[in-house]
Order: sequence, then structure tokens, then C-alpha cells
Amino acid sequence: MRFTQAQQRQAANLRERRRMQSINEAFEGLRGHIPTLPYEKRLSKVDTLKLAISYINFLDYRQCPSNL
Repeated sequence: MRFTQAQQRQAANLRERRRMQSINEAFEGLRGHIPTLPYEKRLSKVDTLKLAISYINFLDYRQCPSNL
């Protein structure tokens, strides 16, 4: 069975929407694990990644025995 170009495009668009939805859900989960002030606006994806890196570095620093 051969699909038309329009059907292939529609299927590709659906796959891309599902992929983006999965990424967005992962970012929402990550945002839920990063401490922020409650009144702050929703973080962008870039800001979420930067803050996550900073927070991981902070936790790593806190856990190192030589820093206590």
C-alpha cells in the first residue's frame, strides 16, 4: 500500500507533535524538581536547563566532604 505525499506529511506532523509533547512533559517534570520562588513566571526551556545545571552543581558541592 502506497501513501500519498499528503498522508506522509500528516503522519510526520503527528510524530513531531508527539515528540514535542514528550519533550515538553519532560521539561515540566524537571521544572518541578528545581527550587524556584513561587511567584516567578514559568521558566523557559533554556532557563530550566541552566538552573538545573546550577542546582546539580550546588548539590554536588554540598555533598563533597571537603566543603563541609
